[in-house]
Amino acid sequence: MQKIEEYIRSQLQEDLTTDQITLKEYMDPFTGEPANKDKRK
Repeated sequence: MQKIEEYIRSQLQEDLTTDQITLKEYMDPFTGEPANKDKRK
């Protein structure tokens, strides 16, 4: 039972880390203005 709890805890931590890495920026951190989805236009 302890191994299962460790596994679940580890998976939750990995999920949190992945979420932080893949967060979309909705505001430009340099200008404070809304970030454009496609800047090639």
